[in-house]
Amino acid sequence: MTALYAWGANSHGQLGLGFVSEQVTTPVRVEDLPDNLSESSICRVSGGGGHTFILTSSGKLFGSGWNSSGQVGDGTQGRAVATFQQIRGLEGQHMVGVACGWAHSVAFSRGGKVWVWGCNTHGQLGIPKEEVPFTSLPICLDISNVVSVGAGLRHTAVTTRDGRVYTWGHGHRGQLGHLDSDGKMVKIQNVPRVVDHLQGKASMVVCGQNTTYALTTDGRVLAWGDNKWGQLAHDPRNVAFFACPIPIPPNYFGAEKVTFLRSGWTHCIAKTVSGVMYVWGRSCYGQLGPAEDDEDSTSDDAAKTSQCRFIPGMLSIGKEVQDIQCGSEHNLALVGEEGEAGVLYTWGWNEHGNCGDGTTINILKPTQLAVPGSVGLAGAGSGHSFALAKLF
Repeated sequence: MTALYAWGANSHGQLGLGFVSEQVTTPVRVEDLPDNLSESSICRVSGGGGHTFILTSSGKLFGSGWNSSGQVGDGTQGRAVATFQQIRGLEGQHMVGVACGWAHSVAFSRGGKVWVWGCNTHGQLGIPKEEVPFTSLPICLDISNVVSVGAGLRHTAVTTRDGRVYTWGHGHRGQLGHLDSDGKMVKIQNVPRVVDHLQGKASMVVCGQNTTYALTTDGRVLAWGDNKWGQLAHDPRNVAFFACPIPIPPNYFGAEKVTFLRSGWTHCIAKTVSGVMYVWGRSCYGQLGPAEDDEDSTSDDAAKTSQCRFIPGMLSIGKEVQDIQCGSEHNLALVGEEGEAGVLYTWGWNEHGNCGDGTTINILKPTQLAVPGSVGLAGAGSGHSFALAKLF
């Protein structure tokens, strides 16, 4: 038997529990699911500013939560959708990926088509905002062969099969990676545009709040956009932001190839071929975990010594990390050797109970969370979290 658990911020019904509340500080089972959504079919849970999507192995997409701009995608517009509803207009498609911004959504199908919906006040849907200020139904864009999608606060990025990256939306910190004919940074891009000067072919893209990352086919990491907290892995005292993709030095990752990336609003996590996890960016909520040289990372003084780390540091949990998901400033790590029961660790920002330990106190190092059964999947939104577990 498989069960879906949710916790954290629920002010818009983004936990799908059937009610709206300020917070849920411990994991609660999501029981009020549609008849055509079984827990055993869930393969991904992704969250945004206040909305959430569940993706199934058969390609169905379900949404809940904040819907003021139609970002849930069920054809309605309102404050809250408190239970998961199937996204309208995609019933005949087999969806394989989804990402959420603050108030917009993007998803792609097995055939490589991409759909967008929600708020478009900054062009984040890839359509001129004068034509479509918002939409509660998915709109298919004229891009093909998409293999990865990412969404920041108000910008969107996709990767195509031939290794190109397209971005659009709000770019005031360089997160779009575009320059105009005069060499100045493009601050608003209403339609998808290829990112020039990409060193290599991209296989994956993820977005921070105002930062974009691309993983190349040969395992290198490129980054552009905001660097206020060292998100580009460059000293923020020297680089405030950068409007073109710049490589993160491979020696920061032990000269190993990177196999996947995850990003919160202002921090990033990379995993190498040997399974080592590296973290960098903003650290003031504990989202990076303890620094390697911290003697007592749980002390108040240790928590105040640094607001960010621009050089990626190794994340140590003590067991093999199968996957990590990032909220805005918190993380969920699925841990366990092959054949063992999956265990979930959480840490970082916890103001809404999004770390699930029953408190609203930030957690400064990875801490095991009590979730019934063996956890096989984790998901996170800005301030909310999910776990899919097989019950014993």
